[in-house]
Amino acid sequence: MREKEWRTPNHMKFESLHKTFNCQVDCIGTGNVMGYVQLSAYVRPRNKMENPVGEPVPKGAMQEWDLTHFLLSGFPDYVRNYIRKLDYAEDHSVIAYEFRWWRGNKKVVMGYVVTTGYDDGSRLLEKWVDGRGPKARSVIDEAITYITDGRG
Repeated sequence: MREKEWRTPNHMKFESLHKTFNCQVDCIGTGNVMGYVQLSAYVRPRNKMENPVGEPVPKGAMQEWDLTHFLLSGFPDYVRNYIRKLDYAEDHSVIAYEFRWWRGNKKVVMGYVVTTGYDDGSRLLEKWVDGRGPKARSVIDEAITYITDGRG
């Protein structure tokens, strides 16, 4: 994982081809983050069959609860379906990420990333670039250096 450098106390240095995104970066981090350019959270494994207060729940219920958060946030079906079908997510948590910038009140998504949890080395499992050419790809590729250990 790449070490962060800071332009100001509230903005980390981020160097992609997308200058507007770079200027809007507050902080890129792993795990549960609700930042200006990043939304991410852990998604529990399908085999997690107990809720936070210790009551039994059906297989997959806790994972679906976590994925509902992403549905409400506008994550596309293909990202949520990838996690639902991922063998690794049967017994392990994953982290789902959205990277975006803002044009006024309009969210502009650059892409999505799924990694293993921090306890399993934050390995890259999958990435999707939202089709805006080399600038979007450079944003996702640069973000990956801050949220993964370099293994894929």
